[in-house]
Amino acid sequence: MTLSLESAVRSSLLSRAPLGVLAAASIVLGVASPALAIGDAAPVEQRTAATSPPVCDITDATITWGFKESFRSYISGSIAKGAWEPFGGVGYETPAFTWTGGTGSYDPATGTGSIAFPGGIRFTGHGGLLDSTVQNVTLEIAPAAGRVLVDLAGVSMESALAGDDTVVTTPQVPFVTVDLAGLENTVSGEVLTLAAADAATAITEEGFAAFGNYETGTAFDPLSFTASGVCAAATPTADPSPVVDASPAADAAQAGDDESGSSAALPVALSAAIGGALVATIGGSTAAIVASRRKQRKVRAGGGPADHADEGPAA
Repeated sequence: MTLSLESAVRSSLLSRAPLGVLAAASIVLGVASPALAIGDAAPVEQRTAATSPPVCDITDATITWGFKESFRSYISGSIAKGAWEPFGGVGYETPAFTWTGGTGSYDPATGTGSIAFPGGIRFTGHGGLLDSTVQNVTLEIAPAAGRVLVDLAGVSMESALAGDDTVVTTPQVPFVTVDLAGLENTVSGEVLTLAAADAATAITEEGFAAFGNYETGTAFDPLSFTASGVCAAATPTADPSPVVDASPAADAAQAGDDESGSSAALPVALSAAIGGALVATIGGSTAAIVASRRKQRKVRAGGGPADHADEGPAA
């Protein structure tokens, strides 16, 4: 059965087109699909930036602490015949000393802080042989626990008996531990309030080494304190939220260009070249088919056999 011209052209195109050209054409046609898939991808979810909790500045604090009642009794008794002298804003009203004007900081998130107090107490006795000063108190706060650090300065009894009146100062000795299990911590808006009443204290190993009068763990007088301050507003952390890209397809196309090391013009040029090759192939195949059909008609009209050598390529 004789094929029509249209069917012949289609058959010739499929049979004669070079495989490389057809493959390239399929690549060009397939390029659009990934871009469409990328364009349909869901946008990145916008996350709210995390915030760091505020740290509070303590602007005023007070400590009431008797130090150690038995030591005061010894100093003022008939043996030492001594006295104590508060200074630098520290007051005394039996049976406790009072430190005021404390400042520092406190972190409600961790339950830690530090408050420093000016002033101190000088203890003397035994005609000047005993001379010790406790000053620059620092209250360290931690969850359920704390410490009192002090600067200790004085002349040891041994040195005084030997005629050596050199004053030795040991700064910020962790002197006693403080039981802060009952610490009240209140933050209302930007206002901080701390309070602890009659918190138990005990001398530390470092305190014993520096003070020398009481064994480690010996109980000292209970301590009470109050503090107030201002808390700053919460601030964003250093990890910002990701920026949502409004055009994922454009980013994907740009990423493809960067990886291939060429501009966006390369796929366009490639498509044009492949399209030209396809047009040339179709045109050549069509011309050959038309010439063959004309030759066959002439042969039939003349009644002679067709000269296959002059027919050109088979359809």
